[in-house]
Amino acid sequence: MPFIDARRLDDGLIEADVCIVGAGAAGIAIARELEGSRLKVALVESGGIGFRHRPQFLYRGDNVGLPNFATAKSRLRTFGGSTTRWGGQCRPFDPIDFEARPWMRHSGWPFGREHLGPYYARASTVCHLERYDYETARWFAETNGPMPVSGDALETRIYQFSQSRDFGIAYREQLTRAANVNVYLNANIVEIETDTSGNNVTALRAQTFNGKELRFAARAHVLACGGIENARLLLASNRVEASGVGNRHDLVGRFFADHPYFLPGYLEPAEPRFASSLYVIEDYERAGREQRAHAAFGLSERQQREEQLNGASVYLVRRADYKVRAEYFSTGGRSFNMLVDVLRHRDLPDGRMSMHLRNTLGAAGDIATTIGRQITQQVRPQPRPGLRATIETSPNPDSRVTLGHAKDRFGLPRVRVDWRINRDDQRGLERLLATMRAELPRQGIGRLVEDFTRDAGGWPMSMVGGKHHIGTTRMHVDPKQGVVDPDCRVHGLANLFVAGSSVFPTAGYANPTLTIVALALRLADRLKAA
Repeated sequence: MPFIDARRLDDGLIEADVCIVGAGAAGIAIARELEGSRLKVALVESGGIGFRHRPQFLYRGDNVGLPNFATAKSRLRTFGGSTTRWGGQCRPFDPIDFEARPWMRHSGWPFGREHLGPYYARASTVCHLERYDYETARWFAETNGPMPVSGDALETRIYQFSQSRDFGIAYREQLTRAANVNVYLNANIVEIETDTSGNNVTALRAQTFNGKELRFAARAHVLACGGIENARLLLASNRVEASGVGNRHDLVGRFFADHPYFLPGYLEPAEPRFASSLYVIEDYERAGREQRAHAAFGLSERQQREEQLNGASVYLVRRADYKVRAEYFSTGGRSFNMLVDVLRHRDLPDGRMSMHLRNTLGAAGDIATTIGRQITQQVRPQPRPGLRATIETSPNPDSRVTLGHAKDRFGLPRVRVDWRINRDDQRGLERLLATMRAELPRQGIGRLVEDFTRDAGGWPMSMVGGKHHIGTTRMHVDPKQGVVDPDCRVHGLANLFVAGSSVFPTAGYANPTLTIVALALRLADRLKAA
């Protein structure tokens, strides 16, 4: 059987041509691409089939940066990884996202969008998109709604929804049949072992919860376990080099980025048909089956260049009236929602439960207002097209993942995530909202009803992390500026590669999964050719 429970194996060495750590979007994409090749592949996953709390708690760590971020809840240790709860939104990065922009320090990829184009097309199939097509006019021509908003500054952008989001379900049968791929479940990689020079990986050491110890040795080893865990494994593997594997220039874990999301109000449509147009996501649970794509607002590339702005995007999501109000996103309101989700087993408790309780007790007015609106919503539903905004954050070397003093069940140091955003990154969103504020009424679409409540750092109260962990093993031709080279090989190591969004030099504003899969297919081609 290609699916093997590591807990049932004897201690020992497992050899392969390629060993991939992590069975999420990147790991599964590489494994299925290598299926049927001459290469013997070991795909190693910490979790099993289906979600379990025990491996999930290995993600626990400390958040010492921006609030509304929890390490144990932002990724999933299970076969299929975070695709098992993925919203399915896909869009390629824009050509400008790959450029070295003079106004954005540390920007620039080793290649342009045109290089990644063929891989984006292949990734569209892997991600179960209807087609590789983001032409606005063609998508709007297939709907009965209003035509897209356009202008010198404001433009419309298309996102697609995956029609089969969970890679663990979509590709389990294919990998079960694969003669050259073995999937090892419940195997937790705890160390990258190297030779005495630190230039070659000799094995990946794994442990199981029932005390077994395995070592995976391959000609090529690929870390595909997420932007936080990729960095954690490299930093914690410090027996040969004290700073960790691949960290000779103190770059592993730096440039950590996420996509901050905001819900800054709602649109009051000028006419009913716009409220049910391609611009509105009706329901994430039905997206992909009943809604193939959605449209978003963004600033033109010309505008970004002229005003030296970071990227931003705003789209609309159908939400209950009480979920677009300031009270819902107040400090007390957010803490109350957190406690309710924990009690209903829809979320995991974190180390700040006492803080959430204090916030809740101190915000009785906001919570009472929200509950009153919620009751009203049940009696007289009034859903609104809520604004959902995100920005591209510029690379920040002080935003980083490091190791803490506490250790997990296997003795691996837990992480400290210090997520920071440059204050100037607010400009992209502020300029986009200002343009929408002027253009939407002029074009007969409607008007924005905005919530300007800010936290102590000047960010909208509704800000949350998008759970898109980016940049901690960034790609660059120069080992003094990046952890991996343009082939995603760790600088200074002959047989260690990294897959996933941790290699992105910049974050863009679009959801990262399509780009993750495109880069994974590109890496798979190089592994096959080696």
